[in-house]
Amino acid sequence: MYLLHRIIFTGLIFISWELNAQVALPTFQAVHYPPVSTGSQTFSYTGSQQTFTVPSGITSITVDMTGGSGGYYGSNTSYYGKGGRVQATLTVTAGATLYIYVGGSASGVTGGYNGGGTTTATGANWQGSGGGGASDIRSSGTALTNRIIVAGGGGGGNRDEGVPGHGGGLTGGDAPGAYGGKGGTQSAGGVGYSNQTYGPNGSLGQGGDGDTYAAGSGGGDYYGGSPGGSNGGGGGSSYVTASGSSSITHTQGYNTGNGEITISW
Repeated sequence: MYLLHRIIFTGLIFISWELNAQVALPTFQAVHYPPVSTGSQTFSYTGSQQTFTVPSGITSITVDMTGGSGGYYGSNTSYYGKGGRVQATLTVTAGATLYIYVGGSASGVTGGYNGGGTTTATGANWQGSGGGGASDIRSSGTALTNRIIVAGGGGGGNRDEGVPGHGGGLTGGDAPGAYGGKGGTQSAGGVGYSNQTYGPNGSLGQGGDGDTYAAGSGGGDYYGGSPGGSNGGGGGSSYVTASGSSSITHTQGYNTGNGEITISW
């Protein structure tokens, strides 16, 4: 009996071993996702809207941007407002389209593209120049209210005492003196001497245009600077959305010439 039991037990073990040898056991392998690529793209001044599509897998971008500078009149080449600079990290959605506006520098009495104020002060005693245009990025639309980051433009100078205000910062730079233009803020445009004596105050996205007796126009911006009298125009303010933004740095009076926007991811 003992021998029979042993033979049966040995046979069962052999059959079990054969079954296990023929059954393929499942294997587990790690899932490999393609790496998210990094890169950067720089947008220079074109005088028109440009676009950027957020790459796949990207949820934040780093932006480094500058606004355009204001103009100078005649030989006073140092009398112009410099554009502001803004650096920030912004939360974005992969595949979304961002609308890019690179501000232009002023050309004579004509304000720079994207909000620089213009002046008509070209007489013998009142000779002004335009303000620089702002640079900005817009999301979910192209209206001024869709802007998520802005670098303000510089104010325009004049012939004699034409030191203007620089663009940039939460409040744009004021031109010196009682008659100088005032910088835009986060909630209103710059208010000029005696409230619009030399032309309209700055407004959302627009520097104030100078009239016949204005020596300099305001810079374009989040809110624009006002035109000035015997001094130059005020600078435009910069802006960064409070939603999903971080690592924000504002620099006032940074850039000469046209603006620029660099996006890194």
